[in-house]
Amino acid sequence: MVMEMQIVMELAATVLATLGMIIDGGFSEMKKEGKNVFDLGEKAYWLTVMFNVVTWQFCFMGTAGMVFLTSSLTGGVCMTALMAVNVLGGVIVFEDNFGWIKVVSTLLCIWGFSSYLYGMYMKMKEEEEEEKKKDDSLEKLINNDKDEEENMTERTIHEDA
Repeated sequence: MVMEMQIVMELAATVLATLGMIIDGGFSEMKKEGKNVFDLGEKAYWLTVMFNVVTWQFCFMGTAGMVFLTSSLTGGVCMTALMAVNVLGGVIVFEDNFGWIKVVSTLLCIWGFSSYLYGMYMKMKEEEEEEKKKDDSLEKLINNDKDEEENMTERTIHEDA
């Protein structure tokens, strides 16, 4: 049900944004930009725009799915990790300035993501140990029952003899 709701919301947002661009004349501006500004030509411009639209739709669907299957905290943590990747991508691809503010924010994003992963690792390790203790306790209980049964069988045999 949640995924269907997400699809409806994304579809509604896409339709409303498209209607807004039609009413405001945004598509004619994009057409001018494709002809006059984009170096690879108008066809490549529209392919790039459509690829970005589809890619972002999949990104949002993936985020919604991750929140549905895990928690909103996991979605937030993954978005934080993506922020660091975006900053580094801008510096590498567009030769953006990598000032001290971006260094600190990137390090904080990486630190937060790493802390979350370490916390999840420790939680899973703890759960595995508890499961192992339960299995060991159950095995001891079964073995004790078997020992008692064998002892009763031996007593019965000795009493009969």
